[in-house]
Amino acid sequence: MAKVVKNKFSFSDTVKEIAQGITSVFVFILLVVFPLYTHDAYFDILGARYVFFKVIVLVHAILLSMLGLFYLASDEGLSHNGVPARKRFINAFLPKNIIKHINIVDVFFFLMLVVMVVSTIGSDFKEESITGNAGRYQGLECWIFYFVSYICISRTYKFNRMHLDFAILAGSFSCIWCVTDFFRMDIFKFFVGVNEQQKYMFVSSIGNLNTFTNYSIMVFAVAAILFALERKSMIRTIYYGVCTFICVIGSVFGIADNAVLGFFIFFVISPFILFKNRRGFTRYLMILTMFLFSLTLVYYGTLHSPWGTWASILLQISGSSLVRLLFIPFLIVTILITYLFNNVLKPVYEVSAPLNEAKPLDSKLPFTFRLVWIILIVIGFVVVLFMEIDINVTKKFTELWRKIPFYSQLEFNDDWGTHRGHNWRIAFTNFKNFNWFKKLFGYGPDTYLIVTERSFYQEMVDKYGEVYDSAHNEYINYLICEGVFGLICYLGIFISALKEGFKQMKNNEILFTVIMAVICYMFQAIVNIAIPITTPIFFTFMYMCVAMKYEKKDILNN
Repeated sequence: MAKVVKNKFSFSDTVKEIAQGITSVFVFILLVVFPLYTHDAYFDILGARYVFFKVIVLVHAILLSMLGLFYLASDEGLSHNGVPARKRFINAFLPKNIIKHINIVDVFFFLMLVVMVVSTIGSDFKEESITGNAGRYQGLECWIFYFVSYICISRTYKFNRMHLDFAILAGSFSCIWCVTDFFRMDIFKFFVGVNEQQKYMFVSSIGNLNTFTNYSIMVFAVAAILFALERKSMIRTIYYGVCTFICVIGSVFGIADNAVLGFFIFFVISPFILFKNRRGFTRYLMILTMFLFSLTLVYYGTLHSPWGTWASILLQISGSSLVRLLFIPFLIVTILITYLFNNVLKPVYEVSAPLNEAKPLDSKLPFTFRLVWIILIVIGFVVVLFMEIDINVTKKFTELWRKIPFYSQLEFNDDWGTHRGHNWRIAFTNFKNFNWFKKLFGYGPDTYLIVTERSFYQEMVDKYGEVYDSAHNEYINYLICEGVFGLICYLGIFISALKEGFKQMKNNEILFTVIMAVICYMFQAIVNIAIPITTPIFFTFMYMCVAMKYEKKDILNN
């Protein structure tokens, strides 16, 4: 008779599972509840969302701390590998053991906080630097909450695709809400009491148009990659495809041009992973076909809209007859290639694919597919670079370029990007005039409004009748407010997190969903701002890239 062997009780493992459960709940709240939370419609949406974020982080940190104290106060008899629980917990916080579990993201994040503290101390506006109340609450206080949330999630989160499934459901709901707002239905009565002119600046549960599209693009990236990678469940495939389609429609009806950058970088970067096998290649074509179909539907839907087809680049593109002509050929090509890959061409399976589960679409593709894509990207980059240099510097073929659609978006001047050209010129002029300390550490966290008001107030008012409280470019904003060191740390955080995410993809390819969400956000941030309405969602996706590194590690095992 076989001897039954009972699993040895591991107090450490039990505590770890409890911590993962706590964090799982709070990640769910951040990705699903947080984007939909409001207090008084749009009237206090920024402040209310920021307070909600702080409460989430505080409660999360307190619960994990209480769990840690329980572990610390536990009976000495509870041990792991012969080491008492209390001793293991205390040892984990010794400098030599902390260093063992530090990664490069930790280093950049900690240095970012150091830079922000130094910047705050050296700022003439310390209160504003701490609270960020002169801008969008992205001050030192907010970054402390980001850091606490990072530590909690990166060390105790266990990757769960259910969180992504519900996140794209919440995002799809928000996008449908946006479409109804576009047609002025106001189904939730959020526009009651709102100034008539400002009604065209807000949509959905997110608020500002640019803020909405930076959120919808992240959700689109997650849904699209889930659709591209799903291989087992037809129901999931359909669900992910529907969410992808809804997010495209919502992003277009969001009428903010930063969505163009988000879609662009998605379609440029995703093939480097998706073109590894037939499934990824065909699903990419399907996503592109859905995108074209969405634009076609948008065109017919906006023929009698209150906005007109002029409101954004994507709406203008949807009005192009070329888009409507391309949709049918793309659909036919996609169906034909999918049929050939699935029924005609002999499959060549990847070694990692279980042969009893493998399907023809799981067959790997030669590197040639990605090589051709790389060549196309290089050619496109060279052509665009030549155009930009000639349009803005040499001006030899100006008349030729004027015939190109969206020429105004290629010519950089003060009017470019809804006055972003003027805004950025002011920013770099100010930076040039900074002393060495402000060049290195900035004017103070989230004090951009103070910088512009003190230097170019009259020019802004006289020229455009407005003042700039943000650079509408996250990287320029951090350069001005946190200096060169702050910008380096900010970029370091996310580049190193992406690197870690790609490294961990070998353990779970679904991680590519959040990697693409982070990439899409970072690229559209070239013309957008960080704001605690959606930036915490972006940060959470980034934390998930790092969390898998520690998912199976016992950080108390020193």
